[in-house]
Amino acid sequence: MDFKKSDLKWKISDILGFEVFNQNGYRLGILSDIIATGSNDIWVVKYYNEEVLIPALKNVIKEVNITRKKVFVVLPKEYDDIYGQVKSADDTFEYDGYFVYED
Repeated sequence: MDFKKSDLKWKISDILGFEVFNQNGYRLGILSDIIATGSNDIWVVKYYNEEVLIPALKNVIKEVNITRKKVFVVLPKEYDDIYGQVKSADDTFEYDGYFVYED
C-alpha cells in the first residue's frame, strides 16, 4: 500500500520504526507493526511491553515526516477511556536492534 502525504510517496515498510507523537507532543512509542483490516489499516505503536492501536485514517494521521523519521497523530478523546492516560515515552527506544533517540 502506498500513501501520499506532503507530496512524498512512501510505503508502510518505509515507516516501520518511526517514532509516533500525539497532538500534545507526547512520544507514544515506535511504529512496530501494521494490521490490515477490511476497511483501514491499524498501526501498532509499542512502548516497552505496551501497545497502542491507532487507526490509519486521514483525520488521525496528521503527518508522516520521512526526513525526521516521525509520525504525528491526533488521538480521539475515547483513547483515554480505552488506554487510560497516554504515557509519554521519554526514554531511549530500541527497535530491531537500533536505538532511536530524540533529536
